[in-house]
Amino acid sequence: MLLCLPFVILPIMMDEKKGGDFANLFLKIWVNGFCAFSGIFFKAVGTEKLKKDATYIFTANHSSYLDSPAIVASIPDYFKPLGKQEILKMPVFGFVFKHIGVTVDRSSNMSRIRSLMKIKEKIEKGISILFFPEGTMNTTAESLIPFQSGAFWLAIHSQTPIVPMAIKNSRQILPRNSLELRTGTIHVEFGDPIPTKGLTQKDLESLKEQTFERIKEMLEKK
Repeated sequence: MLLCLPFVILPIMMDEKKGGDFANLFLKIWVNGFCAFSGIFFKAVGTEKLKKDATYIFTANHSSYLDSPAIVASIPDYFKPLGKQEILKMPVFGFVFKHIGVTVDRSSNMSRIRSLMKIKEKIEKGISILFFPEGTMNTTAESLIPFQSGAFWLAIHSQTPIVPMAIKNSRQILPRNSLELRTGTIHVEFGDPIPTKGLTQKDLESLKEQTFERIKEMLEKK
């Protein structure tokens, strides 16, 4: 991470959109290098459904700390993730995330609103956004826990397509409350983009339910 840090931060600081594409290359080098040395590999399915340079709101399940590197390795173009404010306290990675992501204070409604407005500005620049719509890491026996509304409000408000994503096997390789890192392959599947053009806030719950069911179906598919 330290070796890749200048090549990630500086391009974004100079030009967020064009520099982001360059930074994304080095993020992928870091992620794949770190994980290969750890015996962890990634396999992405369905990337052909994504249009080059299109702007999306990616929504993925979240059950392991390995979900983030799996997503970085799998999404082809540059994107910005939404993360909790506590991430900024992490050594080195917190500094990186300050530049590559958007943080939110989950205890403050005003912070949530400011974060959504900031994300909307990124979308208007043509930058895709990643949400974990469960709002926290899923530690239950269920494949998914109920979604929060932020990603879907933003998708409708900005008329940006939602891309459902299913991350499989990350919990088995690194459970949340364990330091035992196993070897293996994390599978990331992309669903068909869900259009939001013409939708209004009255459609929010149905959009949320549709996305939930698509991700759940991919997770439970053998």
